[in-house]
Amino acid sequence: MIQPRQSKTKTISDGFTLTELLVAIAIIGILASLLLTALSSAKSYSRSAACVNNLRQMGVALKMYVEEHQSRFPYYLGPEGPSYGDDVGIAGRALGLVYWSSKLFPYFPLNWTNAHFQCPGYAGITTGPTNSPAPVERRGSYGYNIWGSRVQDPPLASYGIGPIVFWKDTQGVPIPAVTESEVVAPSEMLSIGDSAWIKGTLPGSGLGVGVEPGGDDILVCNPNSWAYIYDQRHGEDYNQLRCDGHVSRMRPQRIFTPSNSAAFWNYDHQPHPEGWTF
Repeated sequence: MIQPRQSKTKTISDGFTLTELLVAIAIIGILASLLLTALSSAKSYSRSAACVNNLRQMGVALKMYVEEHQSRFPYYLGPEGPSYGDDVGIAGRALGLVYWSSKLFPYFPLNWTNAHFQCPGYAGITTGPTNSPAPVERRGSYGYNIWGSRVQDPPLASYGIGPIVFWKDTQGVPIPAVTESEVVAPSEMLSIGDSAWIKGTLPGSGLGVGVEPGGDDILVCNPNSWAYIYDQRHGEDYNQLRCDGHVSRMRPQRIFTPSNSAAFWNYDHQPHPEGWTF
């Protein structure tokens, strides 16, 4: 009688060899790594998309404000209306001034501390002004381009779009609000965008700024001796709203370095290196 051939198939009791287990673990590790990378990229893309949407909404509100105010951009701090519940601080209350974000409220009805006024990838603090006479004591992730590329004696030479209304020039005349017609290259000039945050002391003032992780609501080119931090919010690029309403992406190391991008900050589209300080 012919005996049936015995099967060489492994039984459950045979288990896996050590080599097989190590190979399986290695494969699972590789797959998990690929999955985590994909999830991280998707999360970063989602945050960037939400940030772009925030800036576009602000761009629409800014355009509507300009159209209804003699083609002039809002001051950083100015007297054009109520604060709509936003804290304006001691200086603002004493002088009857409100921030630029409050001036957009009729067209973008949200307060400064609302999530849509902050980058979704921002992990710092968001506050109104502190109990200080200083008028720029707000914290948040988006900044308004009020100085341009010049930060040396900004009240005397500001090439941004939103000066503080009570700043005076050498003749003691209030600096006028910038008009649309003065912006030479609106598709390139910055208006609002992701702002790097400062940690340290303002030169010569003894005033600590941003000692907690957090920016302020002013875009600043040329950081002087301040500790300037580029926090990674959504990938390696920062989103910036241009004066024509479109949003672009740019590496922070480029956008905040005058030698690379100064003309983008100034309404006359000139770099003005005479105002740079390092």
